[in-house]
Amino acid sequence: MEYEQKYTVVLRGQQFVLTQSQIEFDSPNYFSACFLGDFREAQTRRLELYRNPDIFKIIYEYLCGYEVLPLSDQALPSMSLETGLINLRADALFYQLDNLVKACDDFTKKPANPRSFKVVGFTAWNTRILVDTVPHGISVNKLMGVCPQNQCWATIVTEDVVNRIESLQFPQSFSDFHGLHIVAAVEDYTRRATGNYTKDGWKLIGWYMETIPCQPNTGCDTGILIVLEDLRAQK
Repeated sequence: MEYEQKYTVVLRGQQFVLTQSQIEFDSPNYFSACFLGDFREAQTRRLELYRNPDIFKIIYEYLCGYEVLPLSDQALPSMSLETGLINLRADALFYQLDNLVKACDDFTKKPANPRSFKVVGFTAWNTRILVDTVPHGISVNKLMGVCPQNQCWATIVTEDVVNRIESLQFPQSFSDFHGLHIVAAVEDYTRRATGNYTKDGWKLIGWYMETIPCQPNTGCDTGILIVLEDLRAQK
């Protein structure tokens, strides 16, 4: 196997070793100019910069010929995917990687798949789940006793409709012992109402409950709305 010259790029103390084939990938570029031109780095084969090393890890994979878009959730843990894409393009521009800049631009222009949601409704007759005397105002025991199978209704809605559901409660809003118990009870209720929703590609987004005014000679009823997001639509 023919020997390939190697070059060292140092970013904020982190070293990356590039081969000549990586440097020549998407060239002419910043690296080919420094290492293969008349600059001092052509003799030292070492380049020190103060760009973001985490972003360069993605560029390193790109220079190996790999597809790097779309970015994974774990690619840049210190920033959002949107910010990560913006910063990746900025560094691609700095390193004069024209094809990567174009790939970032093309990816940004792609229309995002609209988010799709399912609202599952159920009326728990003669059951008062919202009780002021229990933590967070939700009776876990009453909720666990509800039997929603085959009695629910469901409809597919857009994100705009979900945003207009007043007082929607979210799982991430609960973090104490009683709150997490409530989240577990809602998840259990959702499985009883819809089946194994996570396996089917749905995610629990939130829920809304309201006490329906009592009628003469009957107990109070509770209306329950469960909001699920279709994760399959995002693929």
